[in-house]
Parts: sequence; C-alpha cells; structure tokens
Amino acid sequence: MPRWLAWYLSYDLAGKEKRERRQQRALNFVALGGSLSASSYVIVYLLFDWGLWPSALGAAINALILISLPFIRKRSRTWTFFAGAIVVSLNLVFLTYLIGISSGIYLLLFIVPGAVMLIFGPASTDLLAIAFATSLAGAIFCTVFVSEPALSAANHDGLQKGLMITSIVSVLALVVFPAYLGFLRAERAESALEAEHARSEALLYNLLPTEIAARLKDAPDQTIADSLDHTAILFADIVNFTPRSARMAPEALVEFLNRIFSTFDELATKHGLEKIKTIGDAYMVAAGLPHPIDRPVHRVAEMAFDMLDALRALSDEIGEAIDIRIGLHAGPVVAGVIGHQKLFYDVWGDTVNTASRMESHGQPGRIQVTAAAREALKDAYDFEPRGAVEIKGIGRLETWWLTARGAPIADA
Repeated sequence: MPRWLAWYLSYDLAGKEKRERRQQRALNFVALGGSLSASSYVIVYLLFDWGLWPSALGAAINALILISLPFIRKRSRTWTFFAGAIVVSLNLVFLTYLIGISSGIYLLLFIVPGAVMLIFGPASTDLLAIAFATSLAGAIFCTVFVSEPALSAANHDGLQKGLMITSIVSVLALVVFPAYLGFLRAERAESALEAEHARSEALLYNLLPTEIAARLKDAPDQTIADSLDHTAILFADIVNFTPRSARMAPEALVEFLNRIFSTFDELATKHGLEKIKTIGDAYMVAAGLPHPIDRPVHRVAEMAFDMLDALRALSDEIGEAIDIRIGLHAGPVVAGVIGHQKLFYDVWGDTVNTASRMESHGQPGRIQVTAAAREALKDAYDFEPRGAVEIKGIGRLETWWLTARGAPIADA
C-alpha cells in the first residue's frame, strides 16, 4: 500500500477510544471510496463530451468535499455531517437535473443514510433522521420533477444506460459492503461474547462444584444450603511451613505450594472428592458432598495415604524432607455458597471443627482419626491407639493413628 494511502486511511485514529476509532476509520474509507467514485464520473463526463462540463464540475465538487471529510471531522462533527450528507445530497439532485432521471444519479442518494449510520453510529438518530429525510425528499423531487436532461449533450441513450448501470452498481456496492462489514463485526462480537461466556462458565465450574454451579445458574437469587448426614472431612497442613517460607523467594514459595496443592487436587479428583479450600499451607477436602457418595470415609483415607506417598516422592526429588499432619473425621455437615462476589462453597459444623482439630493436634507424617472415622474404617485398615486427647472447645476425645491401608476401593 502506498505510504500516502496508508496515512490517509489511518488519519486521526491515534489516541481515540475503540468506538471513535472505528467510526473514524469508516469515515476515512467512505470518504476515499466516495471521492474516487465521484472523480470517475468527472472523467466519464469530460471524455464523453465537453458539453457536460457543468456535471463534471458538480461531480468534482462532491469529490473534493468527500476527500476533505476526515480533516473536517477533526474540527467539527456538525460540519462533517452537513458537508458530507446535506451538501453532497443536494449536489446529487442538481446532477440528476443536469443529466436526467434516466441516468440514475439520484439512486446514489440512498447511500447517504447508510454512510451516516456507519460513520456517526446508530446512536446518532437525529443525524440519521435528517439524512434519511434529505435523501428521501431528494429522490422524490427527482422522480416527480426531473425528466429530460438539462444538458443537451447528456441526451444520449448509451450515456444514460451506462450511468444507470454505474449508479446501480455503486449503490449495491456501497450498501452491501458496509452491511457485510456490519454483519461480520456482529458475528465476531458474538463469537467473542460466546468465548467470554465459555471462559466464565469454566471459571464458575472451577470455583464451585458442578452441581452447585448449575443450581446457582438456574436460580441465582436462591440461597444454596444443604444438610448432608454422611460426609468425611480431611484437613492437611504442611509442617514447619513458616520458617521454610521465610527463606524462600516469593516465586519459589508460590511454585512450591502450587506443586503440592496441584498434586493434592489430582488426588482429590482420583478419589471422587470435593476440594473445599486452601488456607495458607492448609488443605481441606471432603467426601459425600455436594451429593452423597459410597464409602466417603474410605475415600478420604485413601487420599490421606496417597498424600503421604506423594510428599515422600517429592522429598526424595528435592533432597529435603516435607511433612504434613493429616486429620480425619466423619459426620454431618451443612454446605452452601456464601457471598455475592468471589463466590465460595464452604462447609460448617462440629464435624468440620473436629477434623481440623485432628490435624492441628496431630504429628508430622501421621494420620489422626476420630472414633467415628475409625468405626467406618476398622474392617479394612490398621490403627494404633493414641489415647484421649484434650481438644479445646470439644473436650477429651479418643483418637487413633491410621497406620496401614486396606484394599483400594472401586471407582465411583
């Protein structure tokens, strides 16, 4: 593309917001295309017969007005509309009077409203209405009051047919092409919205359990709160995380946690569990929610052993011991979604508090369970009694260490 052409088509685009830049670009293209079209009429008139010089002059005036519109727009929106829509329309009526109704010059009036909408936007209803009224009035005037050409040199059948065909082609081109661009832009915008919607959907389903996300979409104003009787809760916490984090760079710390918790996420998916949250270096996962599943306590027990195995492998890889405390408890909970921003699916109840205490009162590299969890697991796992542990807010609880796993449970 020639440098001057690129300069003209990009004139006054810099520094404008997206909508204004789009309208300015449309003006630049329409102005250039209209000016070239008007200039071609000038050449045709003069080559055909010098007696058509008045019509050539009128077409030249339109060409000059159109090519100047981007520069006028920079100074005045109103004068841009007046020159580009009103003056050009009146000049087309005058050219129809000179050349005759059979030339079809008046058909070019129908381009004006579409060009106004493209350049000024559909929100400029006042300008669009004026342009439509002017074009309609001009077309009616030509149809009613103009017949034979005022210039005798234009009274030629070949010229009239040629101009009519050219006018029809020009109208079709300058109406269909912007319409095509408009529909293309709408299709792209719709595709972008669909892609954004898909991303939002994926984010929602990543933040919330699938079933809960679907319920929230179906009834966004409804409170989501469920009472679930048969659940199992697991808490895990990285031992000596605070001193470790103090000596790590921020990027290394985040990468360290992300690697561990991403592994835990994969294990939760493997065992059909629902990750609830991470808080600092603590990880919480549950079985039996948002809907009941078979053998929830066995599932969290299997995950607990897998978590220990995964951290042993990671410790061997990095040459530094990484230990976690794990606590399990089983029982009823209340689960639901809280907040209107940054929606959060959480669980509450004594079962949650007790599972948390099992972790915090545990020992590195060991899995501490309550009597309720042991009762569910006793036929398939090995235990070591720990004895009674004083738990703040709960009292003395008999607890056990879960020491050996049973046969793997079947997939859900």
